[in-house]
Amino acid sequence: MQTITISTANSETYSSISNFFIDYYMTEANGEFVKVYLYLVRLLSINQAITVAKIADHFNLTEKDICRAIKYWISKDVLRLNYDGKGKLCGIVLLPLSAPMSAQISDGDIDSILQTSVTEESEIAQSPVVNALTTGIAAKQAATTSASQQSVVLTVPAKPRQTRAALDSKLNDPNWENIVHEFEALFGKTISPADMQTLLYIYDTLAFDVDLFEYLIEYCVTMNKKNSRYMESVAIAWYKDGIRTKAQAKELYNLTSGIAKRVFKILGIQREIPTAVENGYFVTWNMDMRFSPEIIEEACLRGVTARPNSVNFNYINGILENWHKNGVKTMADIERLDKEFYANQKKSSRSNMQVLKGGVNTFAQTSLDTQLDEMEQLLLQEVNQS
Repeated sequence: MQTITISTANSETYSSISNFFIDYYMTEANGEFVKVYLYLVRLLSINQAITVAKIADHFNLTEKDICRAIKYWISKDVLRLNYDGKGKLCGIVLLPLSAPMSAQISDGDIDSILQTSVTEESEIAQSPVVNALTTGIAAKQAATTSASQQSVVLTVPAKPRQTRAALDSKLNDPNWENIVHEFEALFGKTISPADMQTLLYIYDTLAFDVDLFEYLIEYCVTMNKKNSRYMESVAIAWYKDGIRTKAQAKELYNLTSGIAKRVFKILGIQREIPTAVENGYFVTWNMDMRFSPEIIEEACLRGVTARPNSVNFNYINGILENWHKNGVKTMADIERLDKEFYANQKKSSRSNMQVLKGGVNTFAQTSLDTQLDEMEQLLLQEVNQS
């Protein structure tokens, strides 16, 4: 195939994006989060100061959406906040990026070890290939056996670099042989050193049993995500929320599938299987916030009304978070909040008119004096929220 070159026809400028960001960080991030990071890079390239409010206006998002994106990138060691000598927020620092450990493993000696181990394992026994499931399973599940129990978030153990001894110890483990065989069969490729590191991490460190592990592989296939990096992210999400058995994963699917159908219909999403991130939202809304499908539907309808061309799960989550904060449990509670909101709007309008009567300059000065402080406080609260 003939190669092509890429050039520019005018004098427009460009921002430099780390390939590590494109290859590793961007793949698992929410689209809105990626847009915010790219915009920060753009601002860095022209050394321009800005407020959270202006970033939100640029993307037609809320200030809280921007703060949530910044908080996410801080958690990934992509950004850092800067403070002045008085402890006041004064800037955002873009940190240098690097490839994750699993991508830094060399293909030297460990490659030959892995090839040997796979060959020897395949001679032990041949297990039948399990058919890929046609239904989705969940990426986030509370460590519960009933919907009345609260989610338990666990600390995820670090991913160690596996040694030759760890690989050799699996040669006589029939469960491990089944996992490797299913991975290669359903992913349609020979296992690589990086893949083996991920499988060992999930099997040994996260302690997934063979049934749950095989279910994890099948889930990735149904999501058309045949790569070990995605599989590891799903495994970590399950571990953090206490999934330990295949039955728990199935239970979560039964919980989220009905909600997914309703939400997808309202949002006009033309597919049946929710992504891992979407399932995480469904669990939060239904199990953590205790909202009925009817209330979730109402939030979706309001999101579509407010942003017909750009509504997303993050925006709907903001509506539901506000309702949860205000004690909403029924549709009647939503009606109560609506009435309170409109009553407060009328009060605010009357108050502003009184201020304007005292002089336009007085009103404008008060607004300008408080705007920056409000945005900074919002950012601090969001970023430092536990």
